[in-house]
Amino acid sequence: CNSRITTRDVIFIKSFNKKFGLLKILWVIIFIFMPVKILEARDIYVRLSNAGSYTIGSTKGNLFMTDADGNTANLGDSAKVIVSNGQLKISEHEFNLPVKFISENGLLKFNKHTYRGAFLIPHSAMLLNVLDVEKYLCGVLPAEVGATWDTEALRAQAIIARTYALHRSMSRAERGYDVVDTDADQVYSGAGVETAKSNNAVASTRNQIITYQNTIAFTPFHSDSGGHTANIADVWGQNYPYLMGVPEAVEYKSPVSNWNVKIASSKIQSAVKKITGHDVGNIISVQVFEIDNGGRAVNLKVIGSRGEEVIKAAQFRSSIGARNFKSTMLVSSAGAENLQASSNSKSANKKRSSRDLNSMTLDEEQLLAKMTADGVFTTDELIDMLTNPDTQKQYYSIGISRANIKTASEDDNQNNKSAHRFGFEVEKSGKNFVFYGKGWGHGVGLSQWGMLEMARQGWTAEKILMHYYPGTAIRKFK
Repeated sequence: CNSRITTRDVIFIKSFNKKFGLLKILWVIIFIFMPVKILEARDIYVRLSNAGSYTIGSTKGNLFMTDADGNTANLGDSAKVIVSNGQLKISEHEFNLPVKFISENGLLKFNKHTYRGAFLIPHSAMLLNVLDVEKYLCGVLPAEVGATWDTEALRAQAIIARTYALHRSMSRAERGYDVVDTDADQVYSGAGVETAKSNNAVASTRNQIITYQNTIAFTPFHSDSGGHTANIADVWGQNYPYLMGVPEAVEYKSPVSNWNVKIASSKIQSAVKKITGHDVGNIISVQVFEIDNGGRAVNLKVIGSRGEEVIKAAQFRSSIGARNFKSTMLVSSAGAENLQASSNSKSANKKRSSRDLNSMTLDEEQLLAKMTADGVFTTDELIDMLTNPDTQKQYYSIGISRANIKTASEDDNQNNKSAHRFGFEVEKSGKNFVFYGKGWGHGVGLSQWGMLEMARQGWTAEKILMHYYPGTAIRKFK
């Protein structure tokens, strides 16, 4: 991530977009036969802003600009640029878009951050940072998980961040960029946050991506699952076999393991109307109407003075605000008290060993053997299970989720379980409702705090990723 940046020709976004429909078809055809090789030397287009007015600069002067007509200019240390009526203006001078900026001897500057690569302002007036994917990742890891995390956790984050960016780049024509620099995609803070440890994690995984059936996998991630990751179909309505939700393999605690938030009745009323188009009136009650096999809320029932609506918990969270309503792994007020008591008890007692956490009953061992014979697991998973017996409990849970199998204990407790699955009342306090929950994030894919604890317990990056994205493979695209 410390190689000198070389000047490249201007990339003409307008002509690129006109041709990309055909290129996308060719991409797919070639990808079937050469699924890895064609991704070599990919640049990532990061949207830094869409304000239309920017002050950009260079850390060592010599900020160079090239416009669509091939005109060039040395702008010195910095320049204020304004996009208006399809043209870029610098002082009294006008230039045709797209316009590219590079810093020949230093780094680019914008909004108190420094950046590698080039800046590009296309016809959309957005400010894009265009740079090699490996250099991009060096500005992602410290911003996403911190440069002091265990090496294997950093390596795992590097692989999924690379995969995520390249997956997004395949639909660049629809947006005009690949990713934004916030947690709407993955946090990217430029060259100023780079460290030797995080850069080494990027370098040690160079060109490695996660694939599923010879295509680039979709690898979303989040902070803390609350104990079990989510089924992507419940969150975004998509269907990926490797994103159906898995239990956490180890116990861990994060800063957001438990949380609660008060939501005003009026805000809930507005959220329901926004989602459904129906005003249910003054809110009488809110209940967790359905949960998934991992305990995560799927649907909420909101009853008001003018009617009721059943809405997706993930949509409700998004409408209320994901910063405050941290996850859909909801618990009752009584459940929250039990969690706190359990947490205090665990803190007072000696931590259980990994072998204790992964022990299996005879019934579970027999069902695992049946799932193995039925072909529920891939060859790589079978090899891992045989060579690492402590992973059998993990694969048992994965197999249950993948094969949609009910255990005998689940059948025996179906009545009790149904009482828990439906009609779970959210606590009401005056004109507010108090939601209690666990974890932070949408819950799909990898849990970063789970990843960290797994790394601390000796899991390799590869093994961590196969847990959170079962059925996938790690390959090099060069």
